[in-house]
Amino acid sequence: MPSMSLSHKLKLFSNFIKARRFREIYNMFWVYPLWWNHKMSSFLLNKLFPKFGIDLFPPFLEIEPTTVCNFRCKICERTYWKEPSESMSFSDFKKVFDDFGRPKWIGLTGIGSGYLNKDYHKMMAYIKSRGTIIEIFDHFGNFRDDNQIKELIEIGPDFQFVSIYGGTKKTSEYICKGSNFDNVVKNIKTFVRLKKQMKKRFPILSFHFIVTKQSKDELFGFVDFIASLNTEVGEVLITPLLHGFKHAKGFQVKVDEAYRKKIINYAHSKGLPVTFNQCSEEEKSDITNCKQYIMPFVFVGGNVTPCCGQNENNQRTWQHENSLGNALKTPFRKIWYSEKYVNLRKQIRQNKCPKECANCPVYVGRG
Repeated sequence: MPSMSLSHKLKLFSNFIKARRFREIYNMFWVYPLWWNHKMSSFLLNKLFPKFGIDLFPPFLEIEPTTVCNFRCKICERTYWKEPSESMSFSDFKKVFDDFGRPKWIGLTGIGSGYLNKDYHKMMAYIKSRGTIIEIFDHFGNFRDDNQIKELIEIGPDFQFVSIYGGTKKTSEYICKGSNFDNVVKNIKTFVRLKKQMKKRFPILSFHFIVTKQSKDELFGFVDFIASLNTEVGEVLITPLLHGFKHAKGFQVKVDEAYRKKIINYAHSKGLPVTFNQCSEEEKSDITNCKQYIMPFVFVGGNVTPCCGQNENNQRTWQHENSLGNALKTPFRKIWYSEKYVNLRKQIRQNKCPKECANCPVYVGRG
């Protein structure tokens, strides 16, 4: 989202005005300076605010609703770990959300399939009743029927990302074992059709394409597919496989600047906005540039990790061992201002890498 043109951001913002989502509009004034504008957010969080003694409580949050999944993706850590699968109950979710204190923005995502949690839509509806902006990631492979897609549109989360692992049936089903590419495509088209029929502005449809050696050359064709939907698209987010842990090494690929420009120009020629996530094989930036810690991640069992960046590295046990607290046992505000968490933020601002961030794929401490 940060690299989008101002005109496209204003176009997306206009949906909130026309839908009279006034609480969400207020929340957007937090999202832009503290998240979408990376340079501004890291400057505010790590330089300006500390000078005035301000240790800002996070306005953003991610919660993992489930680790249950019926697929065995070859690039996903869940395929290889030994952790029992579980879903967060609605009461546990509500406790984390309410204790946090009405976040401005929340992501419902994690290492599982949200629709295998029976309370998934109930969680979304509760969030929207509080005016919080929601961002959802899902592979669109587990809808019960068209009525469940209709219910999703009625609830109206703000941003709906569809995660894609390949631009063709062959590649997608090879990487995402157990999935049905044709069913995903059908569900995307059904979503677009029903949203038009229902005359709804939300959810704003977006896509998250994971680039691997196998899928790299298929991205152009998938851009064509998105364009053929003839619907508003919030963002096409492109992420080179972030972590090359032992089982995923054969899928990791380096994306150079020439490829990025080619994809961006091609997508723009189709009227589509594209954002590239940083590749883990690129040179890491100083950790003083980190703003991701302002969006902590709560695992399904309540353990808190600094952000989502160290997920999918097949280091789940290590993440639990280095948890900053448990949001089901302790109110999040108390966790955030604990000695351990305060020290983490101090180290980041001193360009030192906290032990809880040792496996970060993007930043490095040089202090």
